[in-house]
Amino acid sequence: MDKQTALKTTRSKPKNVRVVVNPAPSRKIPLLAILNQAFRDAGIHWDLDITHGTGDGHDLAKKAVEEGADVVAVYGGDGTVMEVASAMIDTDVPMLLLGGGTGNLVASELRVPTVLERSCELVCREQHNVRTIDVGLLNGKPFLLRVGCGLETGVVQDATREFKDQFGKWAYIFAGIKAIQEGGSADYDIIVDGKKVVSGTRGVACAIANAGTVGVGRLGLSPVVDIDDGQLNIFFLKQANLEGIKDLAMKMMGLDQLKNMVGEPILDASDLLSEWHGEKIEVHTNPVQDVQADGDVVGQTPMLAEIKPACLKVVVP
Repeated sequence: MDKQTALKTTRSKPKNVRVVVNPAPSRKIPLLAILNQAFRDAGIHWDLDITHGTGDGHDLAKKAVEEGADVVAVYGGDGTVMEVASAMIDTDVPMLLLGGGTGNLVASELRVPTVLERSCELVCREQHNVRTIDVGLLNGKPFLLRVGCGLETGVVQDATREFKDQFGKWAYIFAGIKAIQEGGSADYDIIVDGKKVVSGTRGVACAIANAGTVGVGRLGLSPVVDIDDGQLNIFFLKQANLEGIKDLAMKMMGLDQLKNMVGEPILDASDLLSEWHGEKIEVHTNPVQDVQADGDVVGQTPMLAEIKPACLKVVVP
């Protein structure tokens, strides 16, 4: 039995589902009608709570768990998903991701359908699958995908949903070029599980990943990143120029695996990018850098990231 199979269990159809909805997404669908038909036809009692501001997702999910919900479903973007997830850590109640909002990276990472009807179906059968995943902690606050500073912050902010819809995977190259033009580098100290792996090294970006998905198809940071492997992966970019950003983006697309006629890699990004993995990562920069978590700027360096393994249950296909 492999690790992923060991972390996936099967449960019976829930008797009741609580749905937490962020009404902000502009998707024009008959939300209530779809939910009602799916759950009613399956014989599942369901109820709905609406968020009105920051923090409501956490509070409503916590209340649902305390009141005995078998499953807590969340309709909204990744920000709402993270709020709901933060209330469900270390509980036995699984979270169901219902496609909504401009970002669905957590759903993409777990291969959960982003079409609402299909995601509802996951719990409407006699049996459904539940996967136990890791959660990262940034200075004690949870994140699901990744955190970072430097060029990472600029690329994440500039590669908007509209930009990705228009240019696909190349949005990250264009966003990277923009970030380079705006400049910015720092001296980095990086400590992984108590060992200093970078000391006073000039760099332009550092990303710490719990999950590899970046939001365009199967595009990911690295094939070694897994949301239930019990560790965080660290990526440190030492320099940035147009050629470097192109090579790094190709690496993210998996094109670095291509080989020439004599079996040597066509692309070698090792001089640009260093990688490590661990359970506790400290990052210090001079000067101070903005820090992003799952797409939102949340503070500045220094940052301390830790892994909380196998602590969140999610309904999956």
